[in-house]
Amino acid sequence: MTTNSPAQICIIGDVNVDVVSLLSEPLQKNTDTTATNAISLGGSTCNVAVWLTHLGVAVDLVSAIGDDVLGGWVVTQLQGFGVSDSHIRTIPSQRTGTCVILVDETGARSMMPDFGANLIQAVDDELINLINASDIVVMSAYTFMRPESNKFALDVLAAVSKSTARMVIDAASSSPIEKTGSELVRKYLSRADLVLANEDEFAALGKAAPENWTSEFKNLIIKRGERGALWLYQGQEVATVAAEKVAVTDTTGAGDAFCAGLLSQLQSRSDWDNLGLVDYAQALYAAANTAGENCKTLGATPR
Repeated sequence: MTTNSPAQICIIGDVNVDVVSLLSEPLQKNTDTTATNAISLGGSTCNVAVWLTHLGVAVDLVSAIGDDVLGGWVVTQLQGFGVSDSHIRTIPSQRTGTCVILVDETGARSMMPDFGANLIQAVDDELINLINASDIVVMSAYTFMRPESNKFALDVLAAVSKSTARMVIDAASSSPIEKTGSELVRKYLSRADLVLANEDEFAALGKAAPENWTSEFKNLIIKRGERGALWLYQGQEVATVAAEKVAVTDTTGAGDAFCAGLLSQLQSRSDWDNLGLVDYAQALYAAANTAGENCKTLGATPR
């Protein structure tokens, strides 16, 4: 087991205000559906940052908000969770990102995002210096798969490739993978040191792919919900864990919490190409447990 001092982690991407609606019955069209509603901090990368901070891991969160009342609320929430807002930029005349999330009686969710100021980000000298000072950089493929932010995602990846930082990318969601094209998304993700994908995303990535396509990825972790998680190293299975049995309220942000739990363990491992069986198991176990904790409550942040 190779250990080191804790890594400096830079997380780049979206921050949203989530409006989560837990339906008490199937959605009734053209009339009322009784629900429990909550407003919470959201955005995939923001969720990772909040959960890592909750787990005692310091992070730098890079994102953007609008100059509206929701932007001020986001800053207050970040401060409440102990996440620094020093790299959160306020974009004049823009709205803060929002997402409406419908959660059905099984805990499954449907999301309707409005990205707002998240689409207006760019790599500048300040961000390059932050990347160069970091050991791990985390992004979501959402940024790459949106035409408005595609260049930003590629510029970040280029900056990371010129640094000593390791790149971690979450595959985001199956629908945008299909819309963008699986081959193009695979090519982007294969440049990362570690990729996380759930089963739907994994299936979308595999469409029209060569038989051994997973060997193109250094480390690929497949999140399998209630069936746990699987780790592939250069296409070969190296570890698997079962999920903790929990009473599921809401799965929103479970994958982000999973990523945070994983990085809370990997941050002190200096060489991800030579991890031992204990390293794999400990990291996946922490990831699965953190995801389970997330599913117990409404919304994507710790309670």
